Amino acid sequence: MNTYRKNAVMAGVFYFLGTAFGVLGGNIGGEVFLSLISSKPLAGVDMLSLVAANSSRLTGGAFFTIMMGISLVAMTVFLYPIFRKDSEELAMGMVLFRGALEGTWYFVTALGFLALVALGNEYIATGADSAALQSMGNVLYQFQDRLAAVGPIFFLIGAMCLYISFYRTRLIPRWLTAWGYIGAVTSLAAAWLHLFHIDTGYEFYMEMVLAPQEMVMAVWLIVKGFNPSALAALSARQPGLEN
Repeated sequence: MNTYRKNAVMAGVFYFLGTAFGVLGGNIGGEVFLSLISSKPLAGVDMLSLVAANSSRLTGGAFFTIMMGISLVAMTVFLYPIFRKDSEELAMGMVLFRGALEGTWYFVTALGFLALVALGNEYIATGADSAALQSMGNVLYQFQDRLAAVGPIFFLIGAMCLYISFYRTRLIPRWLTAWGYIGAVTSLAAAWLHLFHIDTGYEFYMEMVLAPQEMVMAVWLIVKGFNPSALAALSARQPGLEN
């Protein structure tokens, strides 16, 4: 029987890399980057001067944002062939939301960061006296702030499709899937609070329920792979799984 070992390992590796690139982007991106990804917008600052002063860090954050998007999109490609044997709809939901839409969000976010850098450099080159550039920079920053709250919604819809598929197929332990369910709910609540700039002080902890689960799941897929008995059950239901 095909154990789909390569699919499990590659999905785990890309899951791990996506998280690692996200952490690197947060550490490298600087003050402006962190204010946007944490939905805590800066106020009372000369935005474009701050962007120009941190242009290399913001560019680095944009690079790792793109790499994170590529990794997480690739992850869905390796899970789709197995999940579709259980439910084509759930498998397509994962690919659409965790793949296409979330991936597009990462690229648009990265391009927004790079546009901010270009405006900041132009602002400094003109002598830091352009009201038009200041207005453009503020509007782009506010757009990025709103965009930062939308991406997690795509992610969480796709994540629910993924966890439902894992729960139904038992390809990984159900306790790990249940952890993912709980983390998705708390993360979705945090995303909505961020979208409306409601700060309860608990958003970080709400998001951290899911972060360690994803790392544990990635390591599990790399080390343990898929449950052989669950694959055998899928193969019995769908003989094409052997191909």
